[in-house]
Amino acid sequence: MGIFDKLKDVNEMRKQAKQIEMMLGQEEIVGKSAGSKIEITVDGNQNVKSVKVDDSIVGDRGEIARNIRDAIEDLNKKHKKMLQSKFGSMMS
Repeated sequence: MGIFDKLKDVNEMRKQAKQIEMMLGQEEIVGKSAGSKIEITVDGNQNVKSVKVDDSIVGDRGEIARNIRDAIEDLNKKHKKMLQSKFGSMMS
């Protein structure tokens, strides 16, 4: 395989990566804490789109921290499931 063939393969992989990035950018995943006190929304590329905090926990730093942790854990699980459903055959 010559250098030009290798460059062609690299360019093709870049195109595919860009298409995957665009496709994932259209996905939306919402992670919620117990009771939905905190909701974090990200796209499939894990860019944060929004964060919602329930008024009932404003001012309670410990409660906010626990709920953020729970929402992120939920978000990570959902993101992993989304990736497996889209690219499961590639990840095996």
